[in-house]
Amino acid sequence: MLLRVVFTTLLLGATIVAQWQDPPLDATPPLLVLYGIIAGTYLLTFFYALLFSTIPLQIFSYVQLALDTVLVTLVIYVTGGYSSVFSFLYLVIIIYSSLFLQRNGTVIIAALCSIQYGLLIDLEYFGLLEAFDKGAGISTGEVPWNQIVFKIMMTTVACFLVAGLSSLLSEQEYKTRQELRSVRQHMQRVEKMAAVGEMAARLTHEIKNPLAALVGSVRLLHDDLVLEPANDKLMRIILREADRLGDLVNEFLQFARPVAKNPTPICLANHLNEIVELFRRDRMAADRLTIHVQLDPSHWIAMDASHLRQVIWNFLLNSAQAIESEGHVTIITEAVDNETIAIRVKDDGSGIDENTIKSLFEPFFTTKSQGSGLGLCVVYRILEAYGFLLDVESVPEKGSTFSVMARRAAPPVSAPD
Repeated sequence: MLLRVVFTTLLLGATIVAQWQDPPLDATPPLLVLYGIIAGTYLLTFFYALLFSTIPLQIFSYVQLALDTVLVTLVIYVTGGYSSVFSFLYLVIIIYSSLFLQRNGTVIIAALCSIQYGLLIDLEYFGLLEAFDKGAGISTGEVPWNQIVFKIMMTTVACFLVAGLSSLLSEQEYKTRQELRSVRQHMQRVEKMAAVGEMAARLTHEIKNPLAALVGSVRLLHDDLVLEPANDKLMRIILREADRLGDLVNEFLQFARPVAKNPTPICLANHLNEIVELFRRDRMAADRLTIHVQLDPSHWIAMDASHLRQVIWNFLLNSAQAIESEGHVTIITEAVDNETIAIRVKDDGSGIDENTIKSLFEPFFTTKSQGSGLGLCVVYRILEAYGFLLDVESVPEKGSTFSVMARRAAPPVSAPD
């Protein structure tokens, strides 16, 4: 909107300068219409500013860009039609449309520009539309028809070529920004985990031994003493919570301890099928989750099988907890390029909002009443040790997708079937 106002102001200034030349121009119909176009552009921009926050951006972009093509067509008509030098403005609209629309949208704008230009020249050529500039008219016979066709075709080709090129550059720029943002988030997570991990390593060792002694003593007392029902219930609560605290300390220690990796080539299809079969029998999935697999047996990665099981089991557990009653979970392996394989775990659960995703891999962050907030942190550290990337996409009330980007590995010479 700002650039549109700047261009309109420049056009207005150039028109005023031309009108004040010596001798001054008369207030001809083309000049009056040009002033009307300039005033209409200012008025439209004012309404755009008022409606900016009330209309979805995609629809708002289409409306503005479509009206821009009409304004440019009017400018071309007023400034000479076939002989106008302003036909290049169509290309400007197509270029900046690629910043707001996807490739199909940019092609639509290019088609609008081509149709309007071709229609304008045809109407002018056949005398159905009288040219503002009588000296520049192209009524039948004044300009050979093959030149008319050639100019329309060249303008159309230019519009679609610019649409394709600008869309490609825009998509590459968007992809680069997404990758940079992902790398930046990855570095921030690594820095946080390094700081927390150093503290956790020291603190866990200080807690683990006293806790083990405390739990052992309580168990001995519970076994040796004859307690009343009320006291026995209290003793069982102490043991249960002590065990839970012990599990938390173990998770904490696993998070703090450097990952001892032993990368060996493993077939994803074989191992993922085994993990899925085990999870189908788990109480979290039995009789309520339908798990689909779309696995390519040619996909191999270098990773410790136990670490892969821990990562995928955690994803499946999160998906099961996100699905309240019955639902579907899908595990997919697909080749991203010649060197990267994506492992995706999709569900149709409650989803995760944007603010939660930003904190999802922070230590002790959890939205579950019984969660420790370390599960995904441990998963992240495991994948980080292998140089794999982890990404999460989610839409609230529609589901989530956890994606692991792993390096492809060559299968061993004597790979088992």
